[in-house]
Amino acid sequence: MKKSITIYDIANESNVSPSTVSRVLTGNERVKPETKRKVLEVIEKYNFRPNSLARSLLYKQSKMIGIILPDINHPFFSMLVQKMEAKALELGYTTFLCNSMNDPENESTYLQTLLDKQVDGILFLGGRINEVDSNEIYVAEMNNTMEQVPVVFVNGRMDNVNAHIVKTDESAGMYEIIDLLWNFKHRKIAFLGGLKGVSSRKIKLEAFHDAMTRHSLEINDDWILDGDFDIESGEELAKQLLYMKDCPTAIVCVNDFVAIGVIRTLQQFDIRIPDDISVIGFDDIYLAKYFPPGITSVTQNYNQLGAKAVETLVELINGKRPEKEWTIPTKLVVRGSSKMVQNDKSVDN
Repeated sequence: MKKSITIYDIANESNVSPSTVSRVLTGNERVKPETKRKVLEVIEKYNFRPNSLARSLLYKQSKMIGIILPDINHPFFSMLVQKMEAKALELGYTTFLCNSMNDPENESTYLQTLLDKQVDGILFLGGRINEVDSNEIYVAEMNNTMEQVPVVFVNGRMDNVNAHIVKTDESAGMYEIIDLLWNFKHRKIAFLGGLKGVSSRKIKLEAFHDAMTRHSLEINDDWILDGDFDIESGEELAKQLLYMKDCPTAIVCVNDFVAIGVIRTLQQFDIRIPDDISVIGFDDIYLAKYFPPGITSVTQNYNQLGAKAVETLVELINGKRPEKEWTIPTKLVVRGSSKMVQNDKSVDN
């Protein structure tokens, strides 16, 4: 059986102390060039790589980052985590992925598990950080976690938790949507989807109200319907809208999944998209581009959001002091699901 090479073997063959080998591995500048060269030759000879426990002892870091997210099946989270993993690897970190399945008890379990695994920091997405009213027990739990490792919230926050936050400008994205619909001569606009009490819906709906008011557009409360964030919710909410006496010329959806459900239902009733009704999504998941007729949506800028979240966490891990809050710009992507209103006498020219 092949003997595993240890730091002590490297030290013995190099005729130096184990602490000197440690300093070479950590890039300590106090090692003489000739000594460093001699140690590196032995390391290369045996292709020596310290295991994770040894790395933790040497570097005082595990080089692992924990990621807690609510639903890996949702394209928003899977696309974002993919960008995070790539950035973490680029910076020399591996990731420990925890899918809480939208269960706060699972979030609590994973927080403790990540601490037990001695991760260097945690990226937290969705779940408790998207609740409009923070649960006191979860607040205490999060603060306890942050006393042990750095934590960065992504697109969320908690009352009485002083975490670093990296988020996208969802309000600006909603303003862009209403500006587009205004320029397309739409004056009868609905807002569908999202659970009450979830901050991502609240932020978008508040921006929807502000943008509509800015354009002096009437807000019809009957056309503002809450539900969930999935395709089935979009289908159900679209049916509710169609049973009303009056219908909008444009529907703004809380995300692209809801928009897909809305489009499916409208097409079942022989309503043409976008000739009869324009439909706008949010998040710009990969399906938005390919689901006919192509969904106009707001991109969350996944590359930049994921990279900045990881960079912020790594800076905290390394004892630096990054900005407390970063806001990543969003961008409206116009596709085939929206167009100019044609021959609508109710439109002001």
